[in-house]
Formats: sequence, structure tokens, C-alpha cells
Amino acid sequence: MCGLYPVRYAHPATLRTMSRLLASVRFAALMLVVQTALAQAPAWVEKVDAAVAARLAQPGAVGFSVAVAQDGAVLLEKGYGRAECEFDVPANAATSFRIGSITKQFTAALVMRAVAAGKVALDDDLSKFVPEFPLQGKKVTIHRLLDHSSGIPSYTDVGPEWQKQWPLELTHEQLLALVAGKPFDFEPGTDWHYNNTGYYLLGMVLEKVHGKSYAEVVQDEIATPLGLSRTRYDSNKDLIPNRAQGYDVVGGKLANDDLLGMNQPGAAGGLIASAGDLVRWSMALAGGKVVSKEAYAQMTTPLVLPGGRDTGYGFGLMRGEVLGMPAIQHGGGIHGFNSMLMFFPERALHVAVISNCDRASSDKLAKGIARAVLGVPEFVAKDLPVPAELRTACAGDYDFKDVGLVLSITVDGEKLRGQGKADGQQPFAMLFQGGREFRAAFDHEVRLVFGEDGKALVLHQGGGVFTGRRVGD
Repeated sequence: MCGLYPVRYAHPATLRTMSRLLASVRFAALMLVVQTALAQAPAWVEKVDAAVAARLAQPGAVGFSVAVAQDGAVLLEKGYGRAECEFDVPANAATSFRIGSITKQFTAALVMRAVAAGKVALDDDLSKFVPEFPLQGKKVTIHRLLDHSSGIPSYTDVGPEWQKQWPLELTHEQLLALVAGKPFDFEPGTDWHYNNTGYYLLGMVLEKVHGKSYAEVVQDEIATPLGLSRTRYDSNKDLIPNRAQGYDVVGGKLANDDLLGMNQPGAAGGLIASAGDLVRWSMALAGGKVVSKEAYAQMTTPLVLPGGRDTGYGFGLMRGEVLGMPAIQHGGGIHGFNSMLMFFPERALHVAVISNCDRASSDKLAKGIARAVLGVPEFVAKDLPVPAELRTACAGDYDFKDVGLVLSITVDGEKLRGQGKADGQQPFAMLFQGGREFRAAFDHEVRLVFGEDGKALVLHQGGGVFTGRRVGD
């Protein structure tokens, strides 16, 4: 899988035990509902099955949880491939996978519920709830944590300092020590940078106002009331029936994912769920069953920075264009897993895909499933010759500070090739479309447009728009 999102728990892109249990009446009833739904939509279900089967046949794929809901009904929820490799356990509709940063929309919704209850105000200072975190004289509001404009450094960006502690179950104090005292990335409210520390801190805010752990808040406020039986906070100690194992590809071979202490993701990325639960959640959230319509509108309204730049990001949700249509979506990446949850408001369509291997993209598969359901023809990119002067002008490294990505563009004969400078990022061919636009060969929906000044590269991926500046300019 070629991808461009290196940030753990993140979208953009995009951070065990297993039982053969689930012969219960509840599960049997679920299967009956699914079978009935499948009978109502055979044409596109066959296409979805074929698309997933084709992806499972490629290197790096292990298993997928897939669900589709439209017009208020779940039309498909299914597990494909394997939930666990060493005992060859198949994934099924109720298998729970880590969802990474899709957790953030749960956290944002919980904060908005606390706002509606009068327990929190968006302009409250973080110090009101987490006084132990040093703000260095700066005012950081709840609002700034929600939309990633706080300027607080993200602990997932500190490199080896964090990575050497991956296996440890860190306390709040220990995890925040990774960034406490470090210079702010920018003055609060003046810029945007995807930030896992911000959402981790929001989890601590929720713990303070509810007087219980974030895991309990999710269970009591969301999972139980909505009947999301496969959604909960993950744990390396608890025995969780029908939970998928996560995988990576190391040296060309499938391997278990790196061990991660599950205290670390917190409210930024610590939940597990099935794809079926995710589309049910998405319908409930958009339908006013979790927060008010006004609060949801605020969650899905992107931050516009003082200079006029539209970040495309609201509160735990991104708004952009996918398959040529307006879409609200968010992805996730966490050790051994990646995920995508998309909502197309104009078509009342919700699509969720979760993969239990780092290298098998949920984003691309989710778009393919949406195409099949909506009957949207697949976009086929051109592959025009690249003028020599353009090849020379575009080559270089581009730093996408917002998402922690450095993308290297190199000349490969008469073409250009891109590669993210992060562990596991594979090189990919760039298909020239004319002008200064290219498409990624691994996913023709990924657009790369070079600026006329030769100093900028704009990346369109997963409904988001990100600008990288040439290193050294």
C-alpha cells in the first residue's frame, strides 16, 4: 500500500486476544438482519465483495470490516479475510478493530454534549480542567483543542523520544511529559497542525467533568445508549471476544504490529469498533441523536485561519469533496490498523472500512465501495509525458507541516516519482495530467498540484487539502 499519511492515530493519512465466541442469539439476529439487507441490494453488494476480494489477494492485506448504510438503514456489514493469522481465525461482521483517529469524532461529540449540559464552554481555558499542563502563559481554549489550532506540540511528532516508549502503559503525567515545556508550534488560533496531544487533553477534560475514566464516559454516554455493542476503549489486558489482531509488513513479510500501550492513544485514538457500529454511529451523529443539529453543524464547519486559509477541519471531522461530491469524513491510523468513515450528505450514504494491516488502505477501498453503491464511474487518470523543464522544476522535498509529512519528488527517467519520508512509505509513480497537475498511480483520486512559483505542492487526498512548501525555500 502506498499512502501519504504518517501520523499515528491520524487521517491523512493515516497508529489481541481472539475468541471464536459469538454464537449468541443476538449475533444470530444480527446475521438475519444482514442477510435480509443483502437481498435488497444484490447488484452493488457483488461489486463490493469483488473489490474486497481483489484487495485481499494483494500483498499486505489481512482482513477488513466493511459496512454500508443509506437512508437510515444498514445495508451491509461484513467481515472479510482474517481477524487473526496465527490461528487462521476469520473476520466476521461483529469483529472489532482499532479505529485510530476516528475516535476523535466521538471525543468531539462528547465535548459538545458537555457544552450543551453546561459543564464546559468552548471558550474555557484548558487550565480550568487540566491545571497541571504548562501553557507557558498562553491562552488555550477547548475550541482550539477541538480544531487543532492550539499550537501545543503533538506527542506523536516527537520521534524516537516517543517511539522508545510505545510498549509502555504511560500515565497522563508520563505521556504529557513528552511535550510539556516544549515550545508551542505557533500562537494559539493563528495556524493549524494535526494534533494528538490536543485530543488526549480533551479526554482528560471529559474525565474531570464526568468524574470517571474516558473509557467509562464513552461506554455510558455513547456505546450503551446507542446499542454499539462492538464499540469500546481498547485494552492490552482485557479479554475482548472477537477482537482483531493488527499486522504490519516488515522486510516483505507479514508481522505482528509493534506493541503499543493502549493508555497512550487516549481520546485521540484509543477506541475499537466494527464497521457496522461505525455507520450506526455516523447515522446517529448526523441525525441529531448524539448532539443537536446546531452542534453537528459546528463540528462539520471547517476552521478558517486569520489569513483566509480553509483548513477543511471542524471538530473531529473533515469536510471536503470525495468522488466529486460533498463528504464529511475522517480516517485513522494506529499500530497494525487503519480506518475510514465517510458520509455523503446529499446521498444519505455512510461507508466504513477498517483494515487490520498498516499496509492495506481503508481509504481507497471505502471510495471504491462508495463508487459501487452510487454507480459513480471510476476515474482513470491520464499518463502524459512530463516536459523536461517541469521535471526539473518540481523535483525536491516538500514539507507538509500540518500532517507531519515530508514528500520527496524525484526524477525517474522521463517521469516523476514521489515517496513519503517516513517508515514504511513506498515510492509511487506520478501520472501527469497536464498543466502542473499529477495523480498518484496507487490511487487516481489523489491529486498533486505544483504551484506556479515552484515552491509549493498542494496535496488533495481523502477529502482533505494540504499544502507543502519546498524545503529550503
